[in-house]
Amino acid sequence: MRNPQEVARRVKTLIGVFQAATGRKKEEVIKILKDKGLWSEVSENEKNFLLSPEEDSRFIALQLGWRAEAVYILLWALNYFNFSELPKNETNLEQIKELLKADDFYSKFDSDNVQLRDSEEIQDIFERVYKINWELRDAQINDKELPAGYHPSIIYEWHYALEWLIKENEEWDYIAVDT
Repeated sequence: MRNPQEVARRVKTLIGVFQAATGRKKEEVIKILKDKGLWSEVSENEKNFLLSPEEDSRFIALQLGWRAEAVYILLWALNYFNFSELPKNETNLEQIKELLKADDFYSKFDSDNVQLRDSEEIQDIFERVYKINWELRDAQINDKELPAGYHPSIIYEWHYALEWLIKENEEWDYIAVDT
């Protein structure tokens, strides 16, 4: 399992990438990430996106917009908030909507004083998300009805982020989300 400070730095980096993917000027995001000492945390694919011209990165921006869901589940892992059952739609982003747009999040979110949830609790959620992702993929592949209430892109992002959290030696860009 990764350490909480690394997870917090990934959250801050993802928020910057999300901001650029949803319309903030890339140059501003790059400056913030560099000023906050986070540029080294930006993955190779994220750097390629941030450094590419707008017209060349529209499709990638659409994909990276879903990273807000990775932020959500990683903030949950850092005890930023609780949920009693897995949320089933994008409305869960209401809890972090302001964070995703705020510059002061980089300063207010103290990545040195964060703690991860108990590893058993994280593992339990990981297993539930893995199972849901498997059910969604099985339904898509076999032309079945999707399990009620779960959005495939949300579950994929949660699965991706939790795989990264649990597997210490995997780089962000190369997480395998096998089902």
